[in-house]
Amino acid sequence: MKKISRSVLSATGFALFLSGCGLLDVDNPNALVEEDIQKAQAADAAVNGAQAIVASGIAGIYAAFSTVGDEITWIGSRDAWNELNLGTPDNPGNEFADGSFPGIAQARWMSQFAVDLIAEHESTPDMQARLARANLYAGVAHSAIAQMFDDFAFSNRTEPGPLIGADNMSRVFDDAIDFFTAAMSGGGEIAMRAQAARAQAHHQKAIWNLLNPAGSAPSNPLVNDGSANSDAMAVLSMVEGTDWAYRFNYSGSTVGNNLAWQVTERAELQIGPDYATKDSEGALTGHVLMDPIEGALDTRYMARVTEFLEADGYAPVTVVGERGLRLIVAEAALASGDMGGFTNHINMIREGLDGLTGYSGQIPAIEMLEHERRVNLFLQYKRLQDHYRFGSPSSNWLAGSKALSTPGTMLPITRVEILANCHHPQNALHPC
Repeated sequence: MKKISRSVLSATGFALFLSGCGLLDVDNPNALVEEDIQKAQAADAAVNGAQAIVASGIAGIYAAFSTVGDEITWIGSRDAWNELNLGTPDNPGNEFADGSFPGIAQARWMSQFAVDLIAEHESTPDMQARLARANLYAGVAHSAIAQMFDDFAFSNRTEPGPLIGADNMSRVFDDAIDFFTAAMSGGGEIAMRAQAARAQAHHQKAIWNLLNPAGSAPSNPLVNDGSANSDAMAVLSMVEGTDWAYRFNYSGSTVGNNLAWQVTERAELQIGPDYATKDSEGALTGHVLMDPIEGALDTRYMARVTEFLEADGYAPVTVVGERGLRLIVAEAALASGDMGGFTNHINMIREGLDGLTGYSGQIPAIEMLEHERRVNLFLQYKRLQDHYRFGSPSSNWLAGSKALSTPGTMLPITRVEILANCHHPQNALHPC
């Protein structure tokens, strides 16, 4: 023990001697500071980092969000998943919502940071292309937050931001729309993705207005938003019949999809019982979701489940696609009483993309719309809003659960932010 103590003291003294002589005062080429990433050469790193963090953040929080709806169910050992599964999305202490909150918060911050950083540089064509990408990712992050949360705070690293407020969350959709508009300035594929996502953001904002303040299902669940329709038709004119989609792809060399990992690797979650059957081990044994026109299993949903399960934790996430845009304009036609337009748009999917029997009034049109949204937007974080607005609860929800008693309830600001943010009323330890 004496020898160890002397050697520690000797080493410490020698280090102090060297530091006093300035011999340890050297530049470490591996030490990055913020000033380094503000150089023009690092613009690619900033925008690529934003892309990765947004993709990871959305897939992270989507595991908790999707478990509230009927697409995903709990089969594992961690009871906090079951809390979500039974219709309780509003607990700020839920460990899985709480554990994923930093990821989506970082996605919002990093994408905004990339926009601000690149905007400071000289406006060359290359820099404008990077700025368009950064705006696209910022729009995706803001739109996802506006869809999934009842409140949020735009904190800046260790500096807490004020709460947006439940009544003001539609403004986050406005922020997303502004980012998408900026991303469209450069043209090309990025502009098309941004316009498609802007159409979806307008549509989702209109759904938000139907569901807020939370408490009851709307008497008329249909949306007819002129801005959403215009953007959707503009993109459809370019991609019609191609089954185009803007997706985040995941891999072992990039970032992972937490929802897919929880299903295929961790086995905490599985496809919901309204879609598929499973054995005692949680493995799928068959499908049960029927196409109401064909009178047979819906092959489109089955194809999406197969892709999801075979990706081994790296399933892609579709941000927006041709199918979703077609459903926006189909819904608008139905809302305005244009049954011919509704039928045409629905059959552009059923007959045109899928080779199925077309719709010709076999079931009520609103039921047709909900089913087509259910299968074509499967695992695209739209189902919970449709549960609420169409009055179609998940079979997993308990009587008296928040999802049943207060339609429109989404995820809250979670504990990790509450404890760090002095603006939150539940944070009594650190007043601002």
